Amino acid sequence: MNQILVEQDPSPMKLEVLNVEDWPLVKEPVGRVARSHDHTETSYILEGAGNIIAADDDPVYFRAGDLVTVMPETQCVWNITEEIERHYAKG
Repeated sequence: MNQILVEQDPSPMKLEVLNVEDWPLVKEPVGRVARSHDHTETSYILEGAGNIIAADDDPVYFRAGDLVTVMPETQCVWNITEEIERHYAKG
């Protein structure tokens, strides 16, 4: 099973059902950030681009408009190539 899933351009209905607009919002600058995800984390990327690399996997690329899900127990590095703004939910 993939540790990181990217859905490009999810439907507006799906975003509404997920209640994405009510999720917290965060901006992150260009750079590398190592993360350990204890729980599932889903992000809807509003702006920017980059990739995520989980241990021993190829990079998974994301851009504005993508819905990104990182599975629990995933150690990864977020490489942000264009400042991102994202809504996110954990759990």
